Amino acid sequence: MDGHEQLHTASCPFLSGSMYSLLDGLSKPTQIAERCKQIRASACALTDHGNIAGAIKFYSTMKEAGIKPILGCELYICDQDPTIKDATNKSLSHFIVLAKNLNGWKKLIRLVSESNSPDFFYFKPRLNLERLRAYCGGDLLGICGHLGSYLADKILNEQNELLSDYLSIGIKAVNQLKSIFGPDNVFLEAQLIDQDNLVCQKDLTKAIREIANASKVKVIATPDAHYAKKEDAVDQRILLCNNLKTTLPDISRKLSNNEDVPMGCFFMSDNYHIPSYEEMISVHTKEELDNTNLVADMVEEFDILSKPRLPPFQCPDGYNPDTYLRQLCREGWKTKIAKIIPEKDQKIYVDRIKYELEVLQGAGLSSYFLIVQDVVNYVAKQNWLPGPGRGSAAGCLVSYLIGITRIDPIKYNLVFERFYSDGRNVPEHISFPEFSLKDFTPGV
Repeated sequence: MDGHEQLHTASCPFLSGSMYSLLDGLSKPTQIAERCKQIRASACALTDHGNIAGAIKFYSTMKEAGIKPILGCELYICDQDPTIKDATNKSLSHFIVLAKNLNGWKKLIRLVSESNSPDFFYFKPRLNLERLRAYCGGDLLGICGHLGSYLADKILNEQNELLSDYLSIGIKAVNQLKSIFGPDNVFLEAQLIDQDNLVCQKDLTKAIREIANASKVKVIATPDAHYAKKEDAVDQRILLCNNLKTTLPDISRKLSNNEDVPMGCFFMSDNYHIPSYEEMISVHTKEELDNTNLVADMVEEFDILSKPRLPPFQCPDGYNPDTYLRQLCREGWKTKIAKIIPEKDQKIYVDRIKYELEVLQGAGLSSYFLIVQDVVNYVAKQNWLPGPGRGSAAGCLVSYLIGITRIDPIKYNLVFERFYSDGRNVPEHISFPEFSLKDFTPGV
């Protein structure tokens, strides 16, 4: 192959666990980027388990490294509706979704959020396929087939042996996925990077290829990368021991006695890294690697970074956020300053409020303060008790006058700049100040 083909076909290892797959994945985004550059990969997908917490850092790091970031998630899928929380609906399968475009990214945010909702969360964030259907509409890619995935769990028994009617079951499952994602947005995966240690992968992949051929969908080649390089395997095992509440010596003893070990494949093999093209082509067909790059090409380049955006605050008639914030400060002044602080001592308050409003409104933060005040007002109406002012927020006179905090910063010589400084801001980014309204405790 020529150099260009090498660069392109090395791309897009689907990561099932970065450091954001807690106590499972090891790699930092910087380590992922370094490894991708080392193997000359031009694209990489992040699919952490049940969350997209690492997406922003991953996206920024990949962009800086000149590597195309592909954003996704390895969802947990239950058989029945996720509102059913009992032993009959506790088993979960993995299912990879990738955002094809910016609209797909927004849908991915919503579906991950819904999977974590109290109505659905049951040991893990989860959805079923029908709940997932509402978020697809051609903007998401659906991928499954590896051991532990939705399709594999359908066609294998508890001993990871193929069912006698695996082909018909598999075709039915794929047709359901095609109806959800669209016929061109479903891919099956062959995952053979550790086939010598997980022999069942060979039979599973053979079945996946048969099902794909019968269902007229493409097979892609994926690794099961939980760390960047082979030499990182030991560190990941220590991480897993923490998760399993055990030790490496205990794991070694069980393995030497041929005892079952949870997630034992990770303790017996160092193949759960980001593999090179040469490693992948040694166990997969070129067509499968080409299909992997087809997936990378189907994902558009889009920007997920933006300035912070506030929801619009509905001000009373005749006011905009700036004028309404000033009016609330005037009202607070009448009750908290004018009637309490001697007139001869009020100049420091006048100078302070003028300065704070100039800084805060110059940064476009009026709506932010109005929203926080609205939250505090709601808490009070519920007879709960927000804190009087925790941390640097107590240094803001605006917060005191409008009722967010209950501490006079001038009286206690509290510094506004410790709470907020316009030196944090650049034209492309306005920093938001932080309020800690701890604690919202039910009133007695």
